[in-house]
Amino acid sequence: MVNEGKFKVYFIKTSNFLFALNFCLNLHYEVSTEKITYQPKLNYYIIAIASFLKDYRLSFFVNQELHLNLEKLEDLVSDNKKKEDARKYSKFYFFDELSEFEYYLVQNKQGGSVYLKSLKNFDFLFILKTIDEEIVDMASLQEKIKNIADVQMSLQIDNLSPSDKKRIEKDF
Repeated sequence: MVNEGKFKVYFIKTSNFLFALNFCLNLHYEVSTEKITYQPKLNYYIIAIASFLKDYRLSFFVNQELHLNLEKLEDLVSDNKKKEDARKYSKFYFFDELSEFEYYLVQNKQGGSVYLKSLKNFDFLFILKTIDEEIVDMASLQEKIKNIADVQMSLQIDNLSPSDKKRIEKDF
């Protein structure tokens, strides 16, 4: 038996093997009860689009130009205090499993109402949702969308009003 501070080491010779058994004396292990929580950072990148195309036609051309597979989802219903004034905006969606990006194409204007009031001059919104991704080449996406034949204008939106940001975060 060897005594090394807090440890006692016993050597036992059994069938030509030497085994060491360590016993800890007076050692107390404290278990941390502190929880570590991970909150992913969601980033929303927006390209506003002005076009006279119908929603399904624009979706088709965006799919061709950006090599996506946007599919129609249930319409996005705007929150309104009066239920009879609530509007439905068409919504298309694609999830890229490789990059884990979510792509949305949303109608911004419907029958005289506008989904995002600060972007009332644009017909559609192309929204890219990422998790913990800071660098996305939005300039090339915006340029490709602008090259679609019947798109009059596309503009990358960097600053939204706090109410519009909150609305996008809630709906997407």
